[in-house]
Amino acid sequence: MSLRNDRQQARSAEIRAVTARHELVQSSRPLRGFWRRHRTALVIGGGLAAGVLASLLPVRAFARAGSTAGALVGLALRSPFAPLMLGWIAKAREEQSPLTQDGSDAAPAAGSVRTH
Repeated sequence: MSLRNDRQQARSAEIRAVTARHELVQSSRPLRGFWRRHRTALVIGGGLAAGVLASLLPVRAFARAGSTAGALVGLALRSPFAPLMLGWIAKAREEQSPLTQDGSDAAPAAGSVRTH
């Protein structure tokens, strides 16, 4: 195959991908509208359904799930990457904190007066 044929095939594949994406967006429009209109009811109903299903499971299933989660956390904390993971989590939490360099709040709370 020549470079020209390869480029034509790549362009036609790109056009097909864009067309398929457009069709997918168009076909999902009713679902997105339904989600926007009934978001609260769907979230509450989903939580209720999950609670009912969880109440129907035997206690042994929760015990197994808890022991599996505990074993995985134990393995992760004993691994050589534990300090790296904990440092990454601490750094992410530090970046989310609204504190300035001196440790004071970045912006005063509404209605409060700052005296320095």
